[in-house]
Amino acid sequence: MNGKPVSFRPLSAILCAIPCLAALLAGPQEAKAGEAPLHVAAAADLMPVLPALVRKFTKESGIPVRISWGSSGEEALAIRHRAPYDLFMAADRAFPRSLTSGGYLRKDSLRTYATGILVLWVSKKTLDRTKGRPGTDLLSRPAVRRMALANPRLAPYGQAAVACLRSRKLWPALEKKAVYGNSLAQVAQYLRTGVAQAGFLSLSQARSLGRRVKGDFVTLSPLCAPALPQAMGIVARTRKEKEARAFESYIMGPDAQGYLKKHGYH
Repeated sequence: MNGKPVSFRPLSAILCAIPCLAALLAGPQEAKAGEAPLHVAAAADLMPVLPALVRKFTKESGIPVRISWGSSGEEALAIRHRAPYDLFMAADRAFPRSLTSGGYLRKDSLRTYATGILVLWVSKKTLDRTKGRPGTDLLSRPAVRRMALANPRLAPYGQAAVACLRSRKLWPALEKKAVYGNSLAQVAQYLRTGVAQAGFLSLSQARSLGRRVKGDFVTLSPLCAPALPQAMGIVARTRKEKEARAFESYIMGPDAQGYLKKHGYH
């Protein structure tokens, strides 16, 4: 990082990255010979929870699923440029609604499937040095050299983090400490590797990170940032509408909803 904040990616760089999104895959690939899986573009905050749900869905339905991870903004742009997705699971409602208005998602398929929670995570080493507790006031301390957040232009959780710091009149002083990930997955990587001593994550990502790295977090929604209703919708040009609607029904069902609530969503 050379001690410098990561700048926002220009549009040209995002367009070049579109083919790479399809390579970031997870989930079962148990398709029958010649059968293409249902291709889901999913926001990175779902990485701790969606693979388990996909495995259960595939086991129960026989429908194989392929997941591509990224920020909601990257994936929305990819859908506008005809990326081969069948269903979009965003980290907010704004990106899916915009795609629906443009005819890229089927209007009758739009569903709010979860509400995400913004948290601030701080490394144990930093907490020990400051003898403090996680909180936005801690970000001004010298022990926090870098704070990580998802690119606000691409990621709803990054937008929420900036809104939180602005509401507490901290953003002007803290902006110089910011390092930006293209998604929450990269933010978690910055925290895991020590590039940043504190960072803004979803509650599900913070819990997952805590199983590998020592640290603690504080919930910020709704104290200084609203909770994040997250929506999904079926891509208009899909050839797998039946499978996509089956997947949506499963995600909105009691088992999946209970799992999401248990693992950091409301």
